[in-house]
Amino acid sequence: MPMIDRTGHAPVIVVTGGSDGIGRAAVRAFAQQGATVVMVGRNEAKTAAAARSIMTETGSRTVSWRIADLSTRTGVQELASALRATYPRIDVLCNNAGAMFLERQLTVDGIERTFALNHLAYFALTLELLPSLQAAAQSPTQPGIPARIINVASRAHKNARVDLADLARATDFGGWRAYCNSKLCNIWFTRSLARRLPHDAVVVHTMHPGVVSTRFATNNGSMGRFLRRVMDLRSVTPEQGADTMVWLATTLDESVLRASGGYWYKRRPGSLSRAASDDGRAEQLWAMSASLTELDADRLVADSALSASATRSSAGESS
Repeated sequence: MPMIDRTGHAPVIVVTGGSDGIGRAAVRAFAQQGATVVMVGRNEAKTAAAARSIMTETGSRTVSWRIADLSTRTGVQELASALRATYPRIDVLCNNAGAMFLERQLTVDGIERTFALNHLAYFALTLELLPSLQAAAQSPTQPGIPARIINVASRAHKNARVDLADLARATDFGGWRAYCNSKLCNIWFTRSLARRLPHDAVVVHTMHPGVVSTRFATNNGSMGRFLRRVMDLRSVTPEQGADTMVWLATTLDESVLRASGGYWYKRRPGSLSRAASDDGRAEQLWAMSASLTELDADRLVADSALSASATRSSAGESS
């Protein structure tokens, strides 16, 4: 994607989980390329410091930040509302925020925290931002370039064992299994959304960043720190982990622009588990996610497409 179009517009890119790890590396890369970047984090001091540091490093003055607890319905709704008001046009949404919790925890909405943060936040934030994404797709300044949604999943989806009757993991909870299940849900969501969106307007892809040297898992006490040391034996840098995300967000490769629903690793199509290709179960998850987030998901998709169509027709008439 050209970082500056012929009208001087810089693409708007939203990155959740942007204050650390591959999210921060991606924000830095986007800023270096001239994009207007919105870094979403949970901790005000940490996120603000990260944004200011990136602006100092890159010389960019177009990095801003938003604070939200994406594990809650209210947190997602408030973030989406603020973003839509500030950015009627969003060119790229990178759903990257996520975590693993070794102990079972419930959010204020009564939902298991890993599932709420790692999957439902992707689902709800994306649907709530579709109007801005569709608006970017209709820009006359970059004809033929769709808006993009990048969902960060993981090869860990191959270890998933999702019981759609027990998404909250009320029985037999395991932190690693809950994480793996959430990553399979990311892929199912990506495939279901891709089937609903016109590919000439918005494409959606998911990717595996690799095992990355970050602070991931260290929120779980001594066991989490031990797991982190094990993972670091074969980890890549945050910049290497973010590379495929940045590429998917900016490339003009036809395989990314003219197709949707792909799973990528190191800029190439990755291999999916048999379960990940089960679109019947993906559709069940779609319906259940809509219910849990209290969103009329299919209406939101349809309304955003109608709005974009009206915008396109209006632009055609005025020209």
